[in-house]
Amino acid sequence: MSKEVSNQQILQAISELSEEVKDIKTGVKDVKKEVKENANKIDKLDAKVTVLSEGLLDTQAEVKILKSTK
Repeated sequence: MSKEVSNQQILQAISELSEEVKDIKTGVKDVKKEVKENANKIDKLDAKVTVLSEGLLDTQAEVKILKSTK
């Protein structure tokens, strides 16, 4: 049983596949952009934690010095 495919059907299939590929490429770009934004947020959070921990270490050192002078 052979079914012929018209040129119009082939063109329609190519158009649909082309749209799907375009959507996939756009999706990949969106994912890459989101990953980059999250990496930047993580870097900023890491810097904040570092600053806070350094401040905490200074405070702990000062408390220890004050305790030892009693």
